[in-house]
Amino acid sequence: MFIDYLTVMMVAVVSGTLLAGFYGWRLLDAPPATTRSWGWSFLAVGLLLAIPALHLTLTWPLPGGNNIIMGEPGLYFGLLLALAGVALLREYDLRPLAWLSLPGGVVLVTIAGAILQHGLTRSPALWATAYAVIGVAAILVPFAFRVPALRLVAAALLVIGAAIFAFGTIGAYLEHPGPEQFGQWRPLPMR
Repeated sequence: MFIDYLTVMMVAVVSGTLLAGFYGWRLLDAPPATTRSWGWSFLAVGLLLAIPALHLTLTWPLPGGNNIIMGEPGLYFGLLLALAGVALLREYDLRPLAWLSLPGGVVLVTIAGAILQHGLTRSPALWATAYAVIGVAAILVPFAFRVPALRLVAAALLVIGAAIFAFGTIGAYLEHPGPEQFGQWRPLPMR
């Protein structure tokens, strides 16, 4: 039987974007000793996202390009969150890792365009907006270390992206179990 783990990945994206937004807005300049415990949250959410995203990226159980637009960014974001968690637990500087959010953000903005161009997902405009907003925030992350005003902008964009993802996640939990959707979907090896 096919297990639809997209919904738990979506919950992890919502949690991870809210966590990153709050941390960047309120805790970025806090002493490492006071933020160390936040590492567990980053690590947990990162693993919850990266593990199924790795499977999605390697096995392609979904129809067509959905594997690319959902698996690859989930894997990238999940690994960054998990590594940020390890860095916080070890009281390392997050700035070198923050630079990796920039190419990830560019990819998210590109995927937003692909979603619209190819009409991917059942709500292309909704998901393209979510990907684009989170992508722009990710592009701003490394610069937010030097320009405090960008922290609030990036955090606000992450909250907006998380809200869109949360709305879509609720819809997925209502829709995916149904017999018209993933309730009848079988991956190729099980057909």
